[in-house]
Amino acid sequence: MKPRFPLTMNKSPRVSAILSVARVPALLALAVLPVLPAFSANVTVPRWGRFEAVITNAVGYRDPFRDVKLQVRYTRPDGRVIEFPGFYDGGAQWRLRFMPDEVGEWSYTAAFTDGSHGATGRFICAPSDLPGLVVPHVPNPIWFGFADGSPFLMRSLHVGDRFFARNWDDPDNPDDGNRRAAFLDWAQAQGYNTLSIASHYLNRQSDGRGHGWDTPRLWPLDPAEFRHLERMLDDLAARRIVVFPFAGFFGRDADFPRAPEDQRLYLEYTVARLGPYWNMLFNVAGPEPLLRNSPYLTYAELNQMAEWVRELDVFGRPLTIHNETGDDVFRGEPWFGFGTLQGPKTRNRRWLAEVLLRNHHPARPLYAQETLWPGNTFGHPAYSDDDIRRNAFVMLFSATMINFGDMNGSSSSGFAQSLDPADAVTNRHAIIRHVWDTFAGLPWPQTKPRPDLVNAGFCLADPGRVYLVYLEEAAPVKVHTRAGEYQADWFDARAGARSVHHEPRANPAELKPPGAGDWILMLTARSGRTIRERDGVVEFEAEAGVGDWTLIPSPTGRAIQSPGEGRMRYEIEFTQPGKFYVFLLARQGPIGRDKENDVLLSLNGEKLYGQDDRTRPDGMRSYGGWRWTHLPKGPGNHTPDAIRDGPVYFVVHEPGVQVLEIAHRSANYAIDRVLMKLNDPTPPPAVRITAR
Repeated sequence: MKPRFPLTMNKSPRVSAILSVARVPALLALAVLPVLPAFSANVTVPRWGRFEAVITNAVGYRDPFRDVKLQVRYTRPDGRVIEFPGFYDGGAQWRLRFMPDEVGEWSYTAAFTDGSHGATGRFICAPSDLPGLVVPHVPNPIWFGFADGSPFLMRSLHVGDRFFARNWDDPDNPDDGNRRAAFLDWAQAQGYNTLSIASHYLNRQSDGRGHGWDTPRLWPLDPAEFRHLERMLDDLAARRIVVFPFAGFFGRDADFPRAPEDQRLYLEYTVARLGPYWNMLFNVAGPEPLLRNSPYLTYAELNQMAEWVRELDVFGRPLTIHNETGDDVFRGEPWFGFGTLQGPKTRNRRWLAEVLLRNHHPARPLYAQETLWPGNTFGHPAYSDDDIRRNAFVMLFSATMINFGDMNGSSSSGFAQSLDPADAVTNRHAIIRHVWDTFAGLPWPQTKPRPDLVNAGFCLADPGRVYLVYLEEAAPVKVHTRAGEYQADWFDARAGARSVHHEPRANPAELKPPGAGDWILMLTARSGRTIRERDGVVEFEAEAGVGDWTLIPSPTGRAIQSPGEGRMRYEIEFTQPGKFYVFLLARQGPIGRDKENDVLLSLNGEKLYGQDDRTRPDGMRSYGGWRWTHLPKGPGNHTPDAIRDGPVYFVVHEPGVQVLEIAHRSANYAIDRVLMKLNDPTPPPAVRITAR
């Protein structure tokens, strides 16, 4: 599913935003905007941030939620019109709230349906490093991605019912221990970028779960309760944490409205308030609304609710329902955006992969909710540390995102319930982080599950380019590849380090792991062409390598651009040793300034040298449009002044074939050509480039 906007005032079709390894950047203050008056001009809003304006309406309505509506028309910079309502915010105050997706000047017109005064105004949408909504990754929609085009490796943690509760941590009371902030600081330090929150949107009013926790009471509609919730959502957005509502709009044991007209009103109001949050996922209902022997909604009701949400959310979020273990009965519905599946809860990893793959929509992501919850006593086995690691790898190699749990009882118990980092079983979190970190270093966004291509293990593949195989036990594996030569790299799944065992011309017919235990095999197609140094000069097109960067048009034909964690590999035959100075014909991403402006480089795994012959930069950077650059980047977060404007070089120690690797660092950084010159730090002359 692609994010979509309505093109006219009377219809609700959507227009796709361009989408692409997951980024979890640092806190961004602009993610939360101050309240702005109506008729505001020259207001700047970050792309995928929130525009807000307030309108005062002194008419004394008996029921402001039903008696009148605030209709708002937004006009995009390209002239298209979007209808998205404002909402009543208490007293005489009404609010406009919107998430712009296009850079440029926007305008809006707001009008009350009873003829009361409205408002007009405009604002500027500026480039930002917000990633946008979580959506299916457009180049390969079996994975999640962001609306900015980057793939999203979801690192999800389940938290209990108390997360939003006032009687656990009230954001209006600075003296209550700041437990929520302490927990979030800890969670981010562990690498989590997504939270599955139990009593959200509505409290799960059942013993041992939501009962007793003073979470926001959103129904009957109460603006003050929504504002309380939004204070905490603002913090999550600023921290770049994605939110999955475990129970959804219509949760089991929750006080959601039962009458259809009230359900529609509840959805209209909630989507108007929360729809402009870029970090919010939408779950219609759960957990397990159709659970055998204990359903609480019907199939027809759930489909109607999903269609309502789809109609109301002009931003085009993918929708899901939190299903039970087994076949996902909603996969064929037109509103279906991604699967959310419980289980299977097992240490039988063949069975685990079989169920996940059987329920994986061929063009939608899959989110495994209650599938790896160590310590949960409701159907889960006792997972050893090895089980946690192996299950997690199998889930990822089944193209399934993981919602991890650290528990001692139910979904509200143990650490998930206390949310006190002191109660965490630290080795569990270290293991799951290791799995995610290892997987992030692989070219996963371009692959799909291909169990048919191996006789053992679990396989992801982009046939003809790359094959990834996870072996839970050391055993020979046969990989059915397309014709060609492949490079084999083994990764120790227990340590994550690249093995010294390296087969540059592997025969994929049968490969053996370097040792005991579980291993990851990566087969990468060789280009079949070695780049040769001639008279001390190496020059080639950036797309001449092998890897998973995206090809884009460039002034000279084609260039490579990585919106994620891409890598490009080049084999270069050097005839002589020495210092080879490196120059890139490159362009930084559209955000500009110090954003999206650098890449990592290595030669045979070795870093560059700076002009002081001592400092080892991580890579190279450039600013602005297409130009030759020689500027170093790093090491670390700062490039020392002594080398920041000087050239960079690699040391070639002896003649022979060397491997140059260019690896993603900044999204949307693009490279057209690569030039290396022996013992010559002179930059290439400026090139006049006319864009095609």
